[in-house]
Amino acid sequence: MRFAHFADIHLGYGRSDALADLERRVFTDSISRCISDDVDFVLMCGDIFHTNIPEMRVQKMAMEQLRRLHDAGIPVYAVYGSHDFSPIDNSVIDLVVSAGYMIKPPLTSLESGDISLGFVKDSKTGVRIAGIGGLKTGRDRDYYDALAREPPESEQGLCIFLFHCGITEMINTIGDEGMPLSLLPGGFDYYAGGHLHKYQDRHFPGYANVVYPGALFAGHPSDMENSANGERRGFVMVEFDHDIIKSVDFIEMTACGYRLIDVDANTKSSEYVRNEITTEMSKIPVNNKVVILKVYGELARGRTTDVDTGMIRRQLLDDGAIDVVMHMRDFTSKEYAIRGDSMGTVQEIETNTFKDNIKQVNLKRNNLTGEQGVRLAQSILSATRKARLANEKSNDYNGRITSEVLSHMDISDGGVS
Repeated sequence: MRFAHFADIHLGYGRSDALADLERRVFTDSISRCISDDVDFVLMCGDIFHTNIPEMRVQKMAMEQLRRLHDAGIPVYAVYGSHDFSPIDNSVIDLVVSAGYMIKPPLTSLESGDISLGFVKDSKTGVRIAGIGGLKTGRDRDYYDALAREPPESEQGLCIFLFHCGITEMINTIGDEGMPLSLLPGGFDYYAGGHLHKYQDRHFPGYANVVYPGALFAGHPSDMENSANGERRGFVMVEFDHDIIKSVDFIEMTACGYRLIDVDANTKSSEYVRNEITTEMSKIPVNNKVVILKVYGELARGRTTDVDTGMIRRQLLDDGAIDVVMHMRDFTSKEYAIRGDSMGTVQEIETNTFKDNIKQVNLKRNNLTGEQGVRLAQSILSATRKARLANEKSNDYNGRITSEVLSHMDISDGGVS
């Protein structure tokens, strides 16, 4: 018997038609692999979608692929991720569950205030599945703190726990928030994780088979950079026999090749950076590749806008690149004056404006200051820019945008939670 374990698919994240097409192709090929390998069921552990209500084309594509699994008799068990969950609005996950293409393990609130896990039993294999989805702004820990610590009932069969959060013992990136492994409920045979974008399969005392499949497709610039440096993308296939995990295998899904142009601009001139990029472009084959241009550091002379990213993009596309992803958030200049200066890319102006003005105010909430405050401001601004969907009523559009902004701010109708 076998099952497939997915997480962090982020459908709808593709910022260009080319990336959206790669995203669709990888997801479709992955579903085909599950069907051809005759898996007994599929686990999807959060961030299946990049937002709680993605564009209609994304919903349609996802429904078509999930229906293929349904028609093949392969159930999908899923939990929310931090991206496709909303504390004050519905998620497309709820629509998929209502359509019968997904099953979401329930949680029960007890009179004591604790939370009890509800189990779903897979009819074909007898495997029992429970789970807790991801929440916004790291609120997952509240649920785990309130979890009634009762081990699964002792009956034969495999027990699987689905979750979407970073486990401190498995986080490799400095600054990423997580929670200790000890907060996960004990007694399960397989811990199906999501949220960390790198494949990991670890074993700890009392917690065997804690697995993150990583992101299915490298959509974020930092993910693409890691892919260019050799990190694999895909999902996990697990072989089991009754209550024993026999093997955990990573199934690599290759959408395309990647090429990284990495330029350190610190203490350099804008002319040097331009020449360095041109030199690196001449060294690498980019045909049928996604190219990531990463420039970082503070220029000693010149402005960031002296580096013509539009020209660079056009040249790479003319040379056959599938797409060009600019990763230049940390590229700055000493000559860059924020106040009253309209020079630079839109992202540069916004980021530096946020950074400059956040320093001017005294705020008590940590998530409103420093880098956290900048990221929050950027996410709110991004939410307000979302276009109105086809046939979406004005009130529905306004409500959707308002809900998303409030969810980023961790505010409900009753105020700050």
